[in-house]
Amino acid sequence: MEFVALSNVEWEKWTDSTLMEKMIILSQDEVLKYFLEESYSLELLLRLLKYQGVDGIENLYNSIVSGKPKQPAFDRYLKRLENFNLIRKERSRDKRVWGIYLTDFCIQRLHFSKLTFRDMSPMLVKSVDESFASSSRKSDVI
Repeated sequence: MEFVALSNVEWEKWTDSTLMEKMIILSQDEVLKYFLEESYSLELLLRLLKYQGVDGIENLYNSIVSGKPKQPAFDRYLKRLENFNLIRKERSRDKRVWGIYLTDFCIQRLHFSKLTFRDMSPMLVKSVDESFASSSRKSDVI
């Protein structure tokens, strides 16, 4: 196997697209850093982005494949994220379970941190596109 050295520009492009770079950006944000607190936190963020929320706390808990605590500790962590306005709980369509969703505040923080996870999140892509369209209309007026 032969390794090829990357130029500075190639290295910068590669590192910008890595999950590690995204984790560094997350860790530097005063609020988003809470998605790095637990062994399963980042997976939780990615699942909520990818599926635009999940119906049922138990379903969300069972879907996590990273190391996770017992259910009561998981519930406390969700409450902590809710207290920081990163997630919201809403009654699902069938009214028997709570849906867990990222808040608009969280989505905006991800957007302004340039953490798009474009391939993961139709919701964030829509947010970015609406923001762009809005700023385009404002510049047309000026």
